[in-house]
Amino acid sequence: MKIKIRENQLEEIEGLTTEYPYTCHYADFTGAGVPWHWHEELEFCYIVKGAMVLTTTNQSSVFQKGEGFFINTNVLCMMRTTEEGVAVVDSHLFHPTFLGGHFKSIFSTKYLEPVLQNKNLEILEFRGKNSRQQKILSLLRQAALLQKKENTEFQTRNIFSDIWLLLLEEIRETEIPSGPLKNTNRDRIQTMIAYIQQNYQEKLSLEDIARSASVSKSECLRCFRSSIHRTPFEYLLDYRIETAGRLLRTTDLPVLDIALQTGFSNGAYFGKIFKNAKGVSPGLYRKNHKH
Repeated sequence: MKIKIRENQLEEIEGLTTEYPYTCHYADFTGAGVPWHWHEELEFCYIVKGAMVLTTTNQSSVFQKGEGFFINTNVLCMMRTTEEGVAVVDSHLFHPTFLGGHFKSIFSTKYLEPVLQNKNLEILEFRGKNSRQQKILSLLRQAALLQKKENTEFQTRNIFSDIWLLLLEEIRETEIPSGPLKNTNRDRIQTMIAYIQQNYQEKLSLEDIARSASVSKSECLRCFRSSIHRTPFEYLLDYRIETAGRLLRTTDLPVLDIALQTGFSNGAYFGKIFKNAKGVSPGLYRKNHKH
């Protein structure tokens, strides 16, 4: 899944268009992961194979094959595999207008806004514990299989309309925290993460990162540690490694070019850091994961 940053610092989802604001990614996270990110689009995921860890600033959950989850709009989160290292996921992403239609429509105000505006609802888990969750999981799988056919836009929207109604029922019967969740200076941390993602190829200092959100260096460190439990430079390194891994899997660029493109000063240093993170050299990683 390729992540880009728009000028408004929201992440851009590959495959979404204004004409059809929905996409389904068959994402193989084996040997990879998704660094801390967020997007305006709503997301439903179904675990096809293996297991995945989903972490927000307030909780961390493991999902096994046959389970799934919903991620609300603009939720800061990360995804990774478990120690087994295998995770294949159907990831359905769509802009609220996919179901809500035009601004202030009854579909939007009556059915979507109560969920989108509930800041205490970050994720909702589907474990198949009741018939409603089982139905949601079945419909998610059905929607993914439907994408292999042509001219299925109406059918896809109908499926997600059914899923959304089931989601609303599930929310009504789920204990959602009533008080405000831990405030981790969301705007600040998202601004600084966006700055890193836009400039990870350059040599960045703590002062550069802090200045992007108009905070002090100490406040920058506090925001990162309290929200994602990483320092800014640990996050920067994670992002560089994941980006390098994606380039190794999806391109034929020489390893040295990938090292330089992802902010590493030389190939030897990149090889050492990459092996520490992934357990194998860049060359062997490419051999094992090249699609």
